[in-house]
Amino acid sequence: MSVSIYIPTPFRSITGSKDYISAVGNTVEDILESIEEQYPGFSHLVFDEQQKLPGHINIYLNNQEIHELEGLQTKVRSGDQLAIIPALAGGSM
Repeated sequence: MSVSIYIPTPFRSITGSKDYISAVGNTVEDILESIEEQYPGFSHLVFDEQQKLPGHINIYLNNQEIHELEGLQTKVRSGDQLAIIPALAGGSM
């Protein structure tokens, strides 16, 4: 299944400044593996040392956080939209 993926600004150095890319797969995990094949180094931005999603990376499938679905095993369909969003910290104390 071909999925459109939104790439936030902090990750665009890997995708050649592209804000949207496409990838093929049956699950969110497949899509992330496909992105890594197309853009080597991408997985280092998204996964921790144990190849797990850290708490500061949020992935949305059609505007719904994948942890509310089936996590990385969430099935995707052609035409779905995925967004990979790093949490931002800021503010003043």
